[in-house]
Amino acid sequence: MGKLIVIEGSCDGVGKSTQYRMLIDRLKEEKENMIITHHFPSYGTYQGRPVEEYLKGNYGKISELSPYFVNSLYAQDRAITWVNGLKHEYDNGSIIILDRYTTSSLIYQSSVIEDKKEREDFINYVYDYEYNKLEIAKPDIVIFLHAPFEVAQVLKKKRKNNDGVENDIHERDYSFMKRVSDNSIEIAKKFNWDFIECAENDKMRSIEDIHEDIYKLVKKRII
Repeated sequence: MGKLIVIEGSCDGVGKSTQYRMLIDRLKEEKENMIITHHFPSYGTYQGRPVEEYLKGNYGKISELSPYFVNSLYAQDRAITWVNGLKHEYDNGSIIILDRYTTSSLIYQSSVIEDKKEREDFINYVYDYEYNKLEIAKPDIVIFLHAPFEVAQVLKKKRKNNDGVENDIHERDYSFMKRVSDNSIEIAKKFNWDFIECAENDKMRSIEDIHEDIYKLVKKRII
């Protein structure tokens, strides 16, 4: 049985994709043949296409769509990607590193729901549906990169979007992204994710220092 590492962030601009790549590069130097990676959503694939259409706004506004419907788009991507390759690698002992996973739906789609009880019901539904019903693997560790929303936005404005989708339906809604940031902390605490603080004194820490914290955590918990 392999290990599953998920990199998650409290909001856009926290440096998640950068840290994902840095961790991959370093671990491949040590265990080259054991490291398998994937970025969700699976842009440019048939299973990822419905998610791309959603992010472009082609299905409607965030407020117009059921979070259960939206989650089904993402869950399909994750489940197909899992059975089409990741499961085989996992069963054969590989270390799988993912940029986003079910963790993102727990954060983003639940942020649409204002009622606390309904939000909790949705979170429990997603957890059960994906991990128990669809039988994709639960992460061994979720590395949660956190920075205050306002601090992360400064970094976000300085970089270009490298995900293949420009100005997606989430990024166009500032108030929604703020709710996502606030909600992510509650979710991370609920599921005991490992916090990595990416800011100090209202400024982002260096990417090298953040990487060292992540690497030490992975070495301690996984390798």
